[in-house]
Amino acid sequence: MEKWKIATIAALLLSLIGFGMMQRNSEEQAANPEATPGGTPGVKPASATYLGKTPPPWNFKIWNSKPVSLASLQGKSALVEIFRTECPHCRDVAPFLAALNKRYGPRGLKIVSIQSPGDFKSAENPENSWPAVQTWLKNYGVTHPVAFDEGSQYFQGTVKKQILQDDPNKLLYPTIWLLDPSGKIDFAQTGHDTGKAIALAIEIEKRFPTSSSNSAAQNAADLTKWLTSHMPELQADKAMAKALSDDIALRLKK
Repeated sequence: MEKWKIATIAALLLSLIGFGMMQRNSEEQAANPEATPGGTPGVKPASATYLGKTPPPWNFKIWNSKPVSLASLQGKSALVEIFRTECPHCRDVAPFLAALNKRYGPRGLKIVSIQSPGDFKSAENPENSWPAVQTWLKNYGVTHPVAFDEGSQYFQGTVKKQILQDDPNKLLYPTIWLLDPSGKIDFAQTGHDTGKAIALAIEIEKRFPTSSSNSAAQNAADLTKWLTSHMPELQADKAMAKALSDDIALRLKK
């Protein structure tokens, strides 16, 4: 591997070890909406805007599976993703969600994705074509339930109005919600990168641990091994992987 790539990966891994601190800061910002990562008062990040809210119900007509109602997700922890096929970060997160579904689906995690077209209304835009979306899902190995938000009536309509206070700057793709058993959003993400993927996996591991009889350290080691197998960028340094496992163990104890 080229030296610059190794240096980049090492820097990335170093930043990941500290993501627990960044998450704690995010939690403080959610509790204090006047504070933001950039220090600008009065502006709440999109992900924090969702916390504690109940998503509006949906009534999508087109699914790749049997329709799933929002009400049917209550009583369990569930993941809801809003994406669009032409979004680069959505393409990055798709195989990761497929892997999460394979790992945590048997443990009870329900994943529902909503394909919501962007601003381009042209019929030639593949985001507006359900057959094109179906091909995309097949190419990325997505098998969990996916709904088609035709015309983005749900995300750019109902969600924007009821939760985002009509702020177009918070219509970010992908948007991921983790719902608690009561149906409220208790974890939210917008965008995608390696750090966010790890943070999401940790939150799901908290809800569906590898083993209830194992210690947090043992479950963290198992999750780190799984993450490493799905993220080549984590394979550069075994010492870094050990440090990451230790940091994950701390997060699982909370």
